[in-house]
Amino acid sequence: MTETDPTALIDDVLSRIVHGLKAFAPTELRMAAERTNVNVGESYDGRTWTGGVCPLLQRYPTGKAFMAALAAGSPDALHASIEVLAGVAPSRAMSYALEILQIDLGGFTFSHNRVPFELVVRGRAQKIIKREPESAPSSILLDMLRRRVLSPSEIPRDKIAGMPIGGLIAAVGAGEIRLHEAECADLLSGHPALREGAGLLDALIKTRWFTEADGHDGGLAVLLTHGLAATSYAPAVPALRDLFARPYKFLPDAGLSLLEIGTPDALDAAASAFSIEGVPINDYHGYERQAIATEALLRVSPSRAFDESTPLFTEQGLRTADAKMVSASTVLEKLTPSRAVAEPRWIERCFRLLKNRTLGDQARTLLRQLDPTMVAEAATRVKKSERTAARRPVKATDDLLHRYCAGDHEGVWQELRTLDPKPLTALAAQAEAVATETMERVRLSLAAIVEKLRAESYPFNAPASVLVPPAPNAPDRVAKLERLLGIRLPLSLRAFYLTVGAVDLSGNQDSFFSSLKDQPDDEPDFVDVSEEYPFAYLPNFDPLVIIPIDFAIAEAETLQASKEEERGLISTPHYLQISPPMSFKVWPETAPFEPWDAVCLPGTFADAELHRGNGEVVPFLDHLRDCLKWGGFPGLAGVSIRPQVALDALAEYAHPF
Repeated sequence: MTETDPTALIDDVLSRIVHGLKAFAPTELRMAAERTNVNVGESYDGRTWTGGVCPLLQRYPTGKAFMAALAAGSPDALHASIEVLAGVAPSRAMSYALEILQIDLGGFTFSHNRVPFELVVRGRAQKIIKREPESAPSSILLDMLRRRVLSPSEIPRDKIAGMPIGGLIAAVGAGEIRLHEAECADLLSGHPALREGAGLLDALIKTRWFTEADGHDGGLAVLLTHGLAATSYAPAVPALRDLFARPYKFLPDAGLSLLEIGTPDALDAAASAFSIEGVPINDYHGYERQAIATEALLRVSPSRAFDESTPLFTEQGLRTADAKMVSASTVLEKLTPSRAVAEPRWIERCFRLLKNRTLGDQARTLLRQLDPTMVAEAATRVKKSERTAARRPVKATDDLLHRYCAGDHEGVWQELRTLDPKPLTALAAQAEAVATETMERVRLSLAAIVEKLRAESYPFNAPASVLVPPAPNAPDRVAKLERLLGIRLPLSLRAFYLTVGAVDLSGNQDSFFSSLKDQPDDEPDFVDVSEEYPFAYLPNFDPLVIIPIDFAIAEAETLQASKEEERGLISTPHYLQISPPMSFKVWPETAPFEPWDAVCLPGTFADAELHRGNGEVVPFLDHLRDCLKWGGFPGLAGVSIRPQVALDALAEYAHPF
């Protein structure tokens, strides 16, 4: 036996317990055993119990039998002795229990089929203390809490104050005490070390969450950050900033606490986490941090917020529907009328966003809360800056059609997009000629692509409506649509309706392979369908669809009947739906609701602005170019493994336009 072996100490305590039991009559001991419902092991060989357990009174029916077993040194009787003593002398049993728990058991541990006797006695002592924890010192209660013998709710409030805060934090961080935020608040809210900011900050720095960000004390860190906010403890700003600004795992509540502290340093610390790259909406925690940082940035200065958020509102960013769009929406959400008035450039920015399908409603809502005079002044400044922007002026003497036919396709259209809404008659005539020539090339390309798809048994959803030419009365239908909308359609869309008509390359891959099963089985046992039927996979790659003008007319009639047209500087633009979303193209009967591709009207004179359902914004003509570049299936651009045979066969028909 070594000096650290606790066996002798345990034996000494047990001998004193047995000596104390001798002072009571056998009938008292039997009644105590009955009250406490003590259980003992069924079989014990000196260090190991086997089998189950049974009540003490089943093993020793009388008090005399129990005392006789104690006198003979029966291990199971000794094991139960402290609980029997608790039934007749609670205070004495409590003192022995406390003495047992103060013995260092060293390396004694539980195992699957061997329970060291010392630990069994310790467990009995813990049960006694658990029934009356107010009689135990705080140090023992903390140890029982760490061993999960006691739950936080079982600790008397006056005992918590005596527990060392460092020990509590270490136990929580190591996972020895697992607390939800509510349990953590209940356990620690009354601790004297956490009544002032200095103590809260010291405790926060001691958490593993602060030092390593991988402990079990996230709830504790949240409690401490809220406490620092409630006390407005400014010296905590650097620590809170560290917790909030971590690149990966961070604490959103630290940012909220910085907002609550509200000093310039605290707001600047929270604003430092603002990301000019934006945050995707599916990155929930990153989105939450961006929202807090945005609020802090606007509180610091609406002017500084305007300057730092500019990368989120670039023309390219607003056209690509990426993470920047999500963060731009968050900025508008936090932008109040008073902040916009404090920095008038916000009003101009909102005015420029009115035609944005994603952000337009937010900008419109804010502008309608402002003084109409301020809005009108901002609108004047925006229009003036657009007119004076550096552009190559288009001259009436330019032979645009000749240049276009000579191969300057993009250059000519880039100039046409700079035309005023009502250009000179000569320029308008040239622009219309270019638009007609452009769409004639689109029509020829589509006709060749459709012919190839039919030859390859492509599974069209609507074989009779794949490429529908304009009706003889197409000019009248276009005029009716323009009359209903109260505007002239942009040249590109107008020319499409008058020259191409409508196109629907959508298909159903499932129906194609179902039809193959109905055919005689002349194929070998294994067929590589991606090689044998490459065109059958194209429906998955966003096939080009532009619905007939009659649908647009019906939509315009419904709109006109349902509400009066809004007028004024901040009126709502009309989004004319021209193409369904990808899911509808593949499963038209069961597709979930998703935004359609729509043209924003009123638009520019030459080219329509297409707002895709995914949030991307592109000129209508560029959309057609992108579609035909991929043989009518632009979704091929987003995948690395393509049905290359089909793509190569279609790409040759995409003539430049």
